[in-house]
Amino acid sequence: LIAVTLAVAAIPEGIPLCVTISLSIGCSDMVREHVLVRKLAAVETLGSASVICSDKTGTLTEGKMTMVNMWAGGVNYDVDGKGFDPTIGGVKREGSNADAAQDVVVRSALLSAVLCCNTTISKVKDSETGEEKWE
Repeated sequence: LIAVTLAVAAIPEGIPLCVTISLSIGCSDMVREHVLVRKLAAVETLGSASVICSDKTGTLTEGKMTMVNMWAGGVNYDVDGKGFDPTIGGVKREGSNADAAQDVVVRSALLSAVLCCNTTISKVKDSETGEEKWE
């Protein structure tokens, strides 16, 4: 990184070259770990990811993430439900069956999550089965 910084500082026109070289080095490192890289831009995208979801076989499947546990106010909570359906499921203290959805710390944590998120959820009709589902 120091070499890249010095190269960019010395020759500003060299930024695209430095970025390409850095991505190529990252690509080479990934190939040594037996990662299949088809496009150089994929390395850049992967480098900017903060969360990577995979199933037990290590494959990236649906590209969707659901919450199953949360920590708020020094307490662990279990979150259950079915997919993205907001009408099914709930929040319980870890190791307990008591409903914790009305706990102040849970509501505060979830409010913070909602305010910091631009995700939407809507009910759509599946074109193949005709069933309504949440996405």
